[in-house]
Amino acid sequence: MYHLHRFAALYSIKVPVSIAMGMPKGSARNDAELQDLETKHQVLSVYLWLSQHFKKEIFPYKKKAEEMAIDIADLLGQSLIKACWKPESRQGGNPRPQQKEDGHERHKGDGYRRPNSLVKNYEKKRQEKRVAAGGFTEGRCIGILSECNKARAHQ
Repeated sequence: MYHLHRFAALYSIKVPVSIAMGMPKGSARNDAELQDLETKHQVLSVYLWLSQHFKKEIFPYKKKAEEMAIDIADLLGQSLIKACWKPESRQGGNPRPQQKEDGHERHKGDGYRRPNSLVKNYEKKRQEKRVAAGGFTEGRCIGILSECNKARAHQ
């Protein structure tokens, strides 16, 4: 974004837009260096596009930008061929929320509490009412069915 802002600022005051960007010396050795090469190539692509659409006096370094873009494209190709490093992890992913007794999940940080599924809460309350009223629970129903099946087998 810095380079685009600088290109626009120089263009707005009618000053020739230069390419103030260092050339890398070799191929990338890790993800960060590969991303840096990609960014530099994108900046040069934007410069070349602008040089095609605006006056040559404002974007006078078109040839230099073309050469740099070709060199960086070669470095990108070499980097991808030689790539043998492991991808860098992305901060361990999302931490699993912890379940608390009040039916909400806890998240690190701002104290946000995400409620459980309404269906799960409904089923849980329904089950508790059945047990409190002496009704049948799933386990109890299975036990009664197995007793009925045994009784039928003896008849």
